[in-house]
Amino acid sequence: MISKFIDYIKKNKYLIVILIGVILRLIWIFAMPTYPETDFMWYHVKGKEIAEGKGFLNGIYPYYTGRPGVPTAFRPIGYPGTLAILYFIFGADFMVAKLFNVALSTLIMFLTYKLCDKFFGSKIAFLTLLIFALSPLAIAYNSIICSEILFSALLMLSIYLFFNKNNPFIIGLLIGYLTLVRPIGVFIPTIFVLYEFIRRDVGLKHKIKYVAAFAVSVGLVIAPWMIRNYVVFGEPVFSTNGGYVFYVNNNDYATGSWSDPFKYPDSPMLQYKTEDGFDEMAIHKLGNKLAKEWIKENPKRFVELAFLRIANSYWYKTDDIMWALTIGINQWHPITSKAVKLEKLLYRPFYIVLFIFIIYAVVRFIRHRKIDFTTFILLIFLYFNAMMFVLEGNPRYVFPLHPIYTIGVSFVIINILKKLLPERFSAILS
Repeated sequence: MISKFIDYIKKNKYLIVILIGVILRLIWIFAMPTYPETDFMWYHVKGKEIAEGKGFLNGIYPYYTGRPGVPTAFRPIGYPGTLAILYFIFGADFMVAKLFNVALSTLIMFLTYKLCDKFFGSKIAFLTLLIFALSPLAIAYNSIICSEILFSALLMLSIYLFFNKNNPFIIGLLIGYLTLVRPIGVFIPTIFVLYEFIRRDVGLKHKIKYVAAFAVSVGLVIAPWMIRNYVVFGEPVFSTNGGYVFYVNNNDYATGSWSDPFKYPDSPMLQYKTEDGFDEMAIHKLGNKLAKEWIKENPKRFVELAFLRIANSYWYKTDDIMWALTIGINQWHPITSKAVKLEKLLYRPFYIVLFIFIIYAVVRFIRHRKIDFTTFILLIFLYFNAMMFVLEGNPRYVFPLHPIYTIGVSFVIINILKKLLPERFSAILS
């Protein structure tokens, strides 16, 4: 009996690592009294108000209390709507959202391991799981009421099903939901469509049918949101945050990351600011217009800012762990500065190794024209970095990709160790 149990543990040791990862996340959310600030308070309050039947309403910092009769589309409804369901069932408590994060993190760990095991083998899969399960950033994010973990879980589930069951209707529903969770995902459907079309193992007729079914199911999820916004704002806008972010990162005062457009000298945005907020639709339209004009007039500066945005996301601004350490409005836990230093120490090397993997994937694709999971990781990387290239440098855009990026990092580490270290080390991971 004992020997059978030991054999089971050996064969399924990844489950032990997942369990350890879950325990660490639970300890963190109960030990760290993270109080939602800025975006995270917005998510919580909007979810609470929807659960109470008040609607999806505009509100301002710091508590974002909805103003009756003033609807919002500043961010899509995906994450607040999900919180609303949870809050309606379990109550609008911070811990409900945090426990939901732990459940999603468990799913992410499982799917990441399974995907990596399928395409890269058990050694790389185990190291991938070990790194992600013990990752301080992946643990700390569980106490933040944020859309990143839900987005990451939906992305990993969509990818897992895409490379296993591959039912276009189900995957389309998931991707549609994902785009409503974070606006940066609005064009993610193109990755799945592109990959399906460059595959060599299926015919054109199959590809057309697949893409049609996929597009219909994505549309079914997004359409109600777009129709609502058409009724409310007179336009089927996806997010009124789009023009705002576009302008904030493409103007004479842009820094490659977020800055307050209302504080720019002679800011054109001030005409739409009021004591209790701002006209988000007017800001969205003006931001789009001004950003496009600025890019046309300043192409060189645009490119410089674009590369700065990438550098901010992976190097200069690797400080998003601090959002797990807010203990009140504008109040930070005493360990915040040390936690930020730890993040920079750990994740800057992580990203360097990631870029080595991306270079490998690019060279591999150009030389051998291989269309496989490595190619898909490359497409994911290119998509998100293209979005950051144009929009904003922010490590929070990178974090949801950590599971899939960790696969690439582990691939590089294992292959280097195979060449540099004795075979005995390889046996440790077998």
